[in-house]
Amino acid sequence: MEEKQGIRIGLPIIGGLIAAIVGGAVWAAIAASTEYEVGLIAILIGALTGYAVVLFSNKRIATVHKIIAVIFALLGILLGKYLTVIYFTSQLFGDIGMMELAFDAEIIREFFATITDYFSEPIDLLFIVLAIVSAWQIPGRMAKTSLASTASSSDQAPRA
Repeated sequence: MEEKQGIRIGLPIIGGLIAAIVGGAVWAAIAASTEYEVGLIAILIGALTGYAVVLFSNKRIATVHKIIAVIFALLGILLGKYLTVIYFTSQLFGDIGMMELAFDAEIIREFFATITDYFSEPIDLLFIVLAIVSAWQIPGRMAKTSLASTASSSDQAPRA
């Protein structure tokens, strides 16, 4: 699974996971501090996962890397929504901590039962689409930039 024809996917998966967790946590932190969900954070999560996948793949990008970036961008958005729900639920029940709620089976079940409510606005869907586009395009653009800079540096004549 790690390497097929020089393409590594193990480390890019780890990079995408780290980016998803960081992005989701940032989403929730901003929502908690402003008491408002900022949809632009979804685009940043897409960009962050795309960048992390490129970074952890050593800039050797294939279509599978773009798919990994998109999957983890969606996971990061989902995590951000979940952590936001956890934060506001903990505010309602002041005596229960966020960590206790985050791993409560009933809360998790209720979140997934009502998940469409959290993504029901057209603007939510727009930001999700923009996050997907961002996660898909960044690896390709960074790989092209990397290949272009490698080609231009190898085209230069050696200096005496």
